[in-house]
Amino acid sequence: MRKENIHQGYAFVTLTPNIARADSPIATLTVPAGRVFRMQDATPLVLKLFRSDGVEISRDSEVYLAWQPPVGKTIYQAGRTMNYGIFRRIPITEQENINTQARRLIEFDDEEIHRAQRGEASLITGLTSNYRVLLMLRSPDVVDWANPASEFNFEMIVLTESEFVAEQGVGQEQLGQEQ
Repeated sequence: MRKENIHQGYAFVTLTPNIARADSPIATLTVPAGRVFRMQDATPLVLKLFRSDGVEISRDSEVYLAWQPPVGKTIYQAGRTMNYGIFRRIPITEQENINTQARRLIEFDDEEIHRAQRGEASLITGLTSNYRVLLMLRSPDVVDWANPASEFNFEMIVLTESEFVAEQGVGQEQLGQEQ
């Protein structure tokens, strides 16, 4: 088990432009085979997003973390929605500072907590192979990932499947059925 920094250059992340004025993913982490990804509550999110003309996206934009199972199109919101204005007013170099993180924390919403309490798939319990973790955005602006100033990062805990199985006390055959 170890922590990994998930960012725009991470091997299993795909970047996509959002759809203006709609909840849409801008970054998708696909959990690779043999690994399980989970997140701690109140994980800091570092984020700066720009349009193709070099202007930072609107402060009225909203961002949140969600996830999607390997089969189906349902997207489950995992974290509370944050207004982008809190990211816009703090330079990226200052966002790593512990003193500025309080309003930029990915905090689990009640539904995600309840899914974990029921023993269902969640970012809290861990997502296995082919699940997708989504950085979601609703904005009047479209993000330009070709702009080198557009960036994000947050930490996740990564386990091997065998570590996850040992921790959960379930057999390997059950792990395959949950996917």
